[in-house]
Amino acid sequence: MDSISKTLKDNMHSAGIIKTNFYNYFYKVFYTHPDNSFIGTTAKLLPYFEELKKHIMNNDYSTSVNVLKNYSSYEQSLKEDQIEDLLELLQDIYHELFLDTVYSIPCTASGYISNSDMQVREVEKVKNIYEINNFSAPEDNEHPVDHISIEMFYMQQINALFTKFLDEENKEKLINILQEQYNFLKAHILTWLNEFTVFLKEQITQPESNLYYAVAGIMNEFVKYDAKLTEEFLKILKAQE
Repeated sequence: MDSISKTLKDNMHSAGIIKTNFYNYFYKVFYTHPDNSFIGTTAKLLPYFEELKKHIMNNDYSTSVNVLKNYSSYEQSLKEDQIEDLLELLQDIYHELFLDTVYSIPCTASGYISNSDMQVREVEKVKNIYEINNFSAPEDNEHPVDHISIEMFYMQQINALFTKFLDEENKEKLINILQEQYNFLKAHILTWLNEFTVFLKEQITQPESNLYYAVAGIMNEFVKYDAKLTEEFLKILKAQE
């Protein structure tokens, strides 16, 4: 990969690692209610979410990051014997938003499609994409393949591959994996993520330090930014072929 400058390699490597961690975080938040292993994760990622304010310059993103800061500050202020209470609260909120019949916010792409035939096609489309890229959901997964958490896990895995191919200096695989990322973002995730985010935020009456309110807003804006960044990397690499 001599044709790629060290600066570009470094930028892509940093982006790959950050994106892998971000998508893994989004996956953990929406896969199920947090457990003890989640505590402290938000505080570690907050500086990176903050840094992205320089690139994602809109009020929705800034507000969401500020709400996440409030959540993280509260989490960090708790003593060890208070953590269990926080986890029980998050469990209750998760069930109320996504599992109870009162709100039961759709967390799948097909959940935002009214036509049943189109719903089936959407699920099959996602399933085929996963199969082509040898992707498997977590072993304990009980969610549909087009669930927001599984799609975030897929993006985490595919970004990890991007970093691997970059380290191996395999330009052909690097371009292919970037194209897969871009296609999935544009043709799938971005077609319904905003609707999911709006629907979710409408159900939260006290957003000041709500984890799900914050992460949904951050995720929504980050995915848009990631699509642009991925497209930029693709253009640069293809121009050098």
